Order: sequence, then structure tokens, then C-alpha cells
Amino acid sequence: MINFGNKKKQEEEEKARAELEAQKEQMSKAMREMSGQVEAKAKEVAELEKKLEAAKKDAEKVDVANKAVADAQAKMRQMQAELNKAQQEANKAKAAAASAATSTASAASQAVAEGSRVVLGGAPKPAVLAVGVTVWVQKAGGKNLRLRDKPGLNSNAFDGLAPGTQMTLLEGPTQLDGYPWWRIRAADGREGWVAGTELVLQPE
Repeated sequence: MINFGNKKKQEEEEKARAELEAQKEQMSKAMREMSGQVEAKAKEVAELEKKLEAAKKDAEKVDVANKAVADAQAKMRQMQAELNKAQQEANKAKAAAASAATSTASAASQAVAEGSRVVLGGAPKPAVLAVGVTVWVQKAGGKNLRLRDKPGLNSNAFDGLAPGTQMTLLEGPTQLDGYPWWRIRAADGREGWVAGTELVLQPE
């Protein structure tokens, strides 16, 4: 009986050891599997980190490109504004040069026309129109010379001076609307502005 009891106890101990070994094997296997899973996850994390780093670099490149485009657009707008300003200045200079050329040509023509007149007897008349000079409305054409309240074709014409009317130049010339304008005082006391192209330096 004693031997039977010892044998049974021995069997139970062996069984317990076998179960313990089996449990150890299962735990070892589970740990190996878990280690493999951890290693796989670690690889996935590393790949994700690489992708994230690449994405950051791409985003930085996009930001740099966007900034370069914005700078280029701003510079282009500035250059366009400067070009428009230069064009406006060129147009003004061209208009001023054309106006000066017209005024010079008109004055030269007037000087030539007046200088070509010959005065018979007495002191010679001035060759050109000037403040203080006595002039007359030309008779050529037979039309009255409009007397205006200020220079320019858009001013108010309040009277007319008949051909041959004598007057004195008080102020001018003022170049406007293609004419040299003079402020005059007629022999009868009327005052105003007239176009100098209708005036002559001696009675006709």
C-alpha cells in the first residue's frame, strides 16, 4: 500500500511537471509571437516616421515654391505699375513737346508775317506783338474780332471789334486752344481778350 501511494504521488508530480513544462512552452511561444508582433509594429512605426519626414520635406518645398510665386507676382505688379507710370510720363512729355512746337511755330509765323510788313514814313513799327504795342484788327475777311472775358474758345464772347479797330496790348500772350490770346484795351475803352492771329501792327 505504501509503494502504491508513493507511485501515485510520483505520477502526480510528473504530471504536474509535464503540465508546468507545457505551460512554460506556451508562455515561451506566446512571448516569441508577441516579440515578433512588437518587431513588426516597430518596423511599421519606422516606415511611418520615414513617410512623415518625407511629407514634411515636401510641405516645406511647397511653402518655398508658393513664397517664390507670390514674390514673383508682387514684383511683376510693381514692374507693371512702374511701366504704366513711365508710359504716362512719356505721353505727358510728348504732349508738352507737341504743344511747345505748335506755340513756337505759331509765334515764328506771326513774327515773320509782321516783320514782312513795310511801314512807309515816320518811325518804324515793332516787328512783333508785345505788351504796350498798338495794334489793329485786320480787315482781311471782313469779320468782327470776338472780345472775350478770358482766354480760350470756351470763354464768354461778350462783344465784337470791327475790322480796323485800334487797340493797345495790355497782357499776353497766353497760349490756349491753338491761339495766342492777348488782353487789350480798345481805343473806345473796351477791354477783354482776343485771339492774336487776327491782329496786325499797322492799319490796313
